[in-house]
Amino acid sequence: MDPLTAAIVGSVLGSAVESLLTPAPELSPPGIMRVLPAESQKGVMRNLGQGQVQIDSKTYPLSPGAQIRDASNMIVFPAMAPTPARVRYQLDFAGAVHRVWILSAAEARQP
Repeated sequence: MDPLTAAIVGSVLGSAVESLLTPAPELSPPGIMRVLPAESQKGVMRNLGQGQVQIDSKTYPLSPGAQIRDASNMIVFPAMAPTPARVRYQLDFAGAVHRVWILSAAEARQP
């Protein structure tokens, strides 16, 4: 392999390894909090599978259009949500969990 090709390949590989070893930046700037609905309730959620979650000591079904958002405000599938997780949540008219926000450490400290 000629020296120029070797230098290019070495640079690309070095860059790839460096990017894998560098921790990912926090997606939301520190100190900026989401504005969550005032009527949402706070609790600790556990995923029970089969479309059900347990919040604190009560079991709820997930509504058909339920959304779970992680601490970066990205939508996550119920099976991918960390369990247990400190959350704020809203119920729909039928008593099913409709919206869930997984709280960051700073948000969990808020009243």
